[in-house]
Amino acid sequence: MRASFLRLGLSVLTLVAATTTARVASAHDVWLTTAGPAAARRVIVNYGHPHDRPPAVADKVLDLVAITREGKVSLLMGLAPAYVRGALVAQSRPFADAGRTLLAARYDNGYWVKIADNLYRNVSKRMAPDAIDSLWSGKFAKAATGAGAPWDTALGHELEIVPLTDPAAVRVGESLRVRVIFRGQPLAGAEVERGDGVTPMKEADIPRFKSDGDGIAAIPIVKAGPVLLVIDHRVTPSGTPDIASADLFNCTFAFGTTAASRGAR
Repeated sequence: MRASFLRLGLSVLTLVAATTTARVASAHDVWLTTAGPAAARRVIVNYGHPHDRPPAVADKVLDLVAITREGKVSLLMGLAPAYVRGALVAQSRPFADAGRTLLAARYDNGYWVKIADNLYRNVSKRMAPDAIDSLWSGKFAKAATGAGAPWDTALGHELEIVPLTDPAAVRVGESLRVRVIFRGQPLAGAEVERGDGVTPMKEADIPRFKSDGDGIAAIPIVKAGPVLLVIDHRVTPSGTPDIASADLFNCTFAFGTTAASRGAR
């Protein structure tokens, strides 16, 4: 009964967020952070933007895994709503993290329609055949908890960021090279956004770095602390054209850096 009540509460909050935000919820990001000590670490599934935090819904998380060089563990069971720094998130059960873990999740954000200016609903064209616009929204998130994580693992997500060097070892003043992969192939012309998942930024001020013909983008690291890389990729027509006009894919890669560049003071 309690689990059903929590899910119902999340659904109500999601509806409130969808009706009050001016930006379609499908354009929000899903990214992974952690909380707690190494022996009892928890994964936090975040949703939205630093300035706009609708609830992350646990029931929309299709899988959540912790990967080390030794193997993979599912953290999906026990995923539950929690408040972290004032935001309603989905939080995993505790697990042991030696700081060498790659976390990954898939999140189905469902179908969305635009029925008026800045008015969206979390339904498909089946319910709104006269919608101004419609899409399906799928999100993929990865995070490295420290140096030595299997950061180079390609998981087969439809849209995915794969670093070409250990992101935890990159120094301030250097660039991290990443490859953008869409459906198993390098994606040219993708815009990789750089943020930190914490600091609100105006849309025009977000740094963006375009991938080349091999799907590779170089991301300058300008300060120590958390780094969040984000990509949106819209595909037309949708894989389900009867109920959506387009598919919107979103992926993120989160990591932290503390090292200064050689020669920096």
